[in-house]
Amino acid sequence: MTARRQMLDEALSIGRKELGFLVVGDVYEAEKLARDRERILDEAVNDLDRDHLEQLADQLVEMKSLHDKITGEARKLHSSIKTDLAAMKKQNRRIAGYSFGSGNMPRLARDRFVSKKS
Repeated sequence: MTARRQMLDEALSIGRKELGFLVVGDVYEAEKLARDRERILDEAVNDLDRDHLEQLADQLVEMKSLHDKITGEARKLHSSIKTDLAAMKKQNRRIAGYSFGSGNMPRLARDRFVSKKS
């Protein structure tokens, strides 16, 4: 049982590091740590009966709380990226409009003039 407690402590430590990486925006490192944390948690609670799970309840509740914080930070980061992408798409449309209006001749010529050959 002490080995499983140590595994949960290690998973908590990894989860805190993962949260730190998410806060600074390093999703690649956070993903690596998330995979490690998931593996360790699976090993720690695999094949445990109800009595043993109740003995580890305090650590499992702490892990859930940490997981909720990680999920919240990931959602904030997702929202921020979504907003940035929408702004970038809007700016690309604006720049494309300037390109058309500033004399992009091949495109303007096709749109304004009729070819005598066709």
